[in-house]
Amino acid sequence: MRAASMGMMGGNGGRVQKIEDYRGVAQAIRKAGRIAVCVHMFPDGDALGSMTGLALALQRLKKDVTLFSPSALPARYRFLPHYSSIRLKPENSSPFDLAIALDCASWVQLGKFHEDVFLKAKQAVEIDHHTFRKPFANLKIIDKKAAAVGEIVYRLVRMLGLSPDRKMAVCLLVSIIVETGSFRLPTITADTFRICAELISRGVNYYQLVEKSYWSRTRQEAMLLGICFSRVRFYNRGRLAVTYVRASDLKRLKANEEDVDPIADQIRTLKDIKAILLFRQMFDGRWRVSLRSKGLVNVGRIAEEFGGGGHPDVAGCFIGRHDMKRLIGRTQKEL
Repeated sequence: MRAASMGMMGGNGGRVQKIEDYRGVAQAIRKAGRIAVCVHMFPDGDALGSMTGLALALQRLKKDVTLFSPSALPARYRFLPHYSSIRLKPENSSPFDLAIALDCASWVQLGKFHEDVFLKAKQAVEIDHHTFRKPFANLKIIDKKAAAVGEIVYRLVRMLGLSPDRKMAVCLLVSIIVETGSFRLPTITADTFRICAELISRGVNYYQLVEKSYWSRTRQEAMLLGICFSRVRFYNRGRLAVTYVRASDLKRLKANEEDVDPIADQIRTLKDIKAILLFRQMFDGRWRVSLRSKGLVNVGRIAEEFGGGGHPDVAGCFIGRHDMKRLIGRTQKEL
């Protein structure tokens, strides 16, 4: 690794992810011929941006790469390289030499690919930055202070002796833009901006990219946002906001999951709010919960108690209807 690249491993008051972790994963990649890369259920821009960026790097190393997602892909990111080649179903083939899980806080988030791809691979790797997580692979790069998995992938690419080109830069920037809420969250460090500066210098049209990946919204999303705002109930003297989306709302508006994803962050903009719970009813009867915090409440710890996980300010979990009041009450206790 070049000395110039070593500087990108540190920052933030001397924080350094163990270089040995990067070297171990880089060595496994160099030895592997067939590599599977998997992301979590309901993949977002961080997962898909880091996945496609890593795929481009692996292809430059002449690796045979297959990409997997356990859930349908948000159409918002269809401009990313390899978007159309991401597989939603396992393939009947010999075990992969290496399986890499990106942005997964636990093996559960891999869905069917944990058993069909990950466990069958000769070697497995997890690359992640979630604060609340359950390790599931022996070989890993975990940097809980990274603003996005795209930052970790950038450093890994450098460890592999590669320099990001324009296409790779687009992918990694999408990861960082989306995961930081367009550079609004407290996870951002000086390293984040240094990495982005280098990526943008590769000829990326930043304005166009941030519009496509973060700021544009569908008509359905706008309508759902209005519905959610109209349903908001406030607790603890206005410090907790709770709202919900029913499966029937999505059906009536011909909307989908990706139209719901940005809503929790929009409700987070309400003045004086300290925590947000957005309940969305799934078609299988469960409720998917998006938890947000402005710092007073550690929603990652709360989500973990309900079988989920995430970060102190951004987290999620799945619950049954009978757990809704309990989750609201648990959050109220923190306020």
